[in-house]
Amino acid sequence: MSKSADVAVGLMDQAYFVGRAELLDFFNNLLGLNLAKIEQTATGAVACQLTEYIFPGSVPMSRVNWEARSDYEYIANYKLLQNAFTKNNVQRHVDVNKLIRAKYQDNLEFCQWMKAFFDQTGAHRDDYDGKAVRARGKGGKQYNQKQSGAAPARGARSGSRGRGVVPPSRPTTTSTIRSTTTRAAVGRSASPQKKGSPLRARENNMSTTTSPDPELIKKNKDLEAKNKDLEAKNVEMETKMHDVETAMAELEKERDFYFGKLRNVELMLQVHQDKNFEGADLDALVEKIFKVLYATAEEDVDIDDEGDIVPVVDGEDPLNTTQASEPTSVAALEDEVF
Repeated sequence: MSKSADVAVGLMDQAYFVGRAELLDFFNNLLGLNLAKIEQTATGAVACQLTEYIFPGSVPMSRVNWEARSDYEYIANYKLLQNAFTKNNVQRHVDVNKLIRAKYQDNLEFCQWMKAFFDQTGAHRDDYDGKAVRARGKGGKQYNQKQSGAAPARGARSGSRGRGVVPPSRPTTTSTIRSTTTRAAVGRSASPQKKGSPLRARENNMSTTTSPDPELIKKNKDLEAKNKDLEAKNVEMETKMHDVETAMAELEKERDFYFGKLRNVELMLQVHQDKNFEGADLDALVEKIFKVLYATAEEDVDIDDEGDIVPVVDGEDPLNTTQASEPTSVAALEDEVF
C-alpha cells in the first residue's frame, strides 16, 4: 500500500476506541517523548514530528516551534503539518480552531487518527533519534531537557490550557513549614519597628480602614444624587412617550377619517361611471361630493349602491345644513382633504 494517500478512517473505526494510555505510550516510545497528557499535543509539534517520521523530509523540523505558547504559534505549526499533508496527498482536514483550544476530546480524536494512519502506512525507520530531530526545531533542546526529567503525575495540570510539561514541585513537609515559620518569627522579633518603617505604615493603614472614609462617603452621596436625577429623567421620558403615543393615536384617527371621505367619493364616482353618466346631473354629483368632503366626524356619512348619500340613523340629514364656501382651486381642496 502506498503512503502517498490517506486511508479513510470512519467514525466507527476501531482506531477511535484506542485509549489515552495506549496513545501516550505510542508517541513516547516512537518519538522519544515523555508526554503525560493528550492535551500536550495541542501545539501541533508532536503531529509534525510524527508526520516527518512517516514522510521523511516532508516537514522542515527547524521551523517547528516546541516552545509555542500563543495561538498564532500553534497555528504556524499546523500550517507546516497541513503543507506536508498536501504535499503527500493526505486528504485529511485539520480543524485547527478546535485543536489549539487544548480540549481533551478534540485532541484525543486527532491523536487516534494519527496513530491509525501511522499503522496503516506501515512506516518504520531504523535508528530513529527523536530527540535529535526535535533539537533542530525552535526550543527543541529545552523541550528535550524538560522531557528528560521525571514524568509529572497523570492528573497534574500542565500549564495554561494543557500546554507544556510542568516540572515536579518541591515536596513540602511539616518540618519545613515549622522551621520556616520559626525563622520568620525570630526575624520579626530581632528587628525593631522603627518609626516610619513600611511595617508600621501598613499597621497604621490597617487601623484606619475601620473608620469611614470621608471621600467614599462623598462619592456615595454624589452617586445617590445622580441616581435620583436619572430616576426623574426616566419619569419625564415616560411622560413624553405617553404624550407621543396619544398624539399618534389622534393622527391615526384623523387619517382614517379623511381616508373614509376619499373612499366614499370613489364609490360615488364608480357608480356613475358604471352608468356611463347617462342622464346624470353633473351639478348634483359635484354637490354630493362636496357634501361628503365637508361632512364632520359627527355626521355619519355613507354611500349606498346607487351612489347616493345615506341619511343618518335618526332620519335627519345633517348634510343639508349650510355648507362652508367652496374651495377656490383644486390645490385648496387637496389641502382641505389631506
